Amino acid sequence: MAGFGQTVKAEAKKEESKKVAPKKGNDPFAHLRIEEEKMADQDMTHMFIGLAGFDGTGKSGMVTHAFGEYVKEHPDALLHAVDFDMGVAMLNSAVNKNTNIKSWKPWQMGVSDRTAYDYPGTHQRVMDIMKYILHQVQSGEQEVWGVLVSGLDSWLEICTNNMRIIDLGLAKDGIEAADNRGAGDAKRVERQSDWAIRNTRFHQLTALSRSLVRAGVRVFWETHLRNTNFSFSDDQSKAKWSPEWEKKTNNYLPTIIWMEQEDEYDDDGKLTKTEYKARFKKCKTNPALQDQTRTVFVTRPNGEPQWFGLPELYDGSL
Repeated sequence: MAGFGQTVKAEAKKEESKKVAPKKGNDPFAHLRIEEEKMADQDMTHMFIGLAGFDGTGKSGMVTHAFGEYVKEHPDALLHAVDFDMGVAMLNSAVNKNTNIKSWKPWQMGVSDRTAYDYPGTHQRVMDIMKYILHQVQSGEQEVWGVLVSGLDSWLEICTNNMRIIDLGLAKDGIEAADNRGAGDAKRVERQSDWAIRNTRFHQLTALSRSLVRAGVRVFWETHLRNTNFSFSDDQSKAKWSPEWEKKTNNYLPTIIWMEQEDEYDDDGKLTKTEYKARFKKCKTNPALQDQTRTVFVTRPNGEPQWFGLPELYDGSL
């Protein structure tokens, strides 16, 4: 029986040793344990949203309005805008007048050739701006409510031009890169696989955006719609519209909102009002919102506009 008692004690000691965390000096997973501990303090504000629509339909306005509601109780919070088309800067100057909205000029100007923009420099500048914002959040030096990338279709153009100029050597500058006919000095992209270079460049922004979302920052990508049926028909009812971003983006964004415009006429055919609506084309974070529409604002030819915004951007629905 003495042997049995010793066995029981040995097993008990073994079980007790399992409960003791290993010393960090001997723990190959020490860095992961530290990272796991920090997860308890993460803000559960994970929002990564694509906004698509024609110009002037309220895409940026919904975001700046939502931020305005938040900043009422958090006066030090910031909304950063990577402002390709200056839409956020102009909107803030005219409407919001909020000094907590920071509009970054992503374009790097060229100085030594015939083009206005330095496309490789612009790509690097966008990367630097996003990394700087991520540093602000991770270091705790600034509360960042959100990041709005305005004019994402310009980012797609930048990545395409850099692929042709830098990566494949098919053009010497942005003007040649725009000529994809192969008629001039510029050459066409010969292999379909080469487009993976452009896509990889584009999704560097995706990687940095995801890092910001993981850190609790709300990220919004805003772009325009383009006709994708290539029929060149004047009949707009036959047009097939799609967001102007790299096509895999539809898979990477948990929430996609399209802006729609509806005109209302009286019996005499005169316009009485226009409603601008947000339709949830995709919503993985709240299935109840899938295919739902919300009226964002209303304009009338002979009346004051009515602004409602999109409460789902700040009420916790997403």
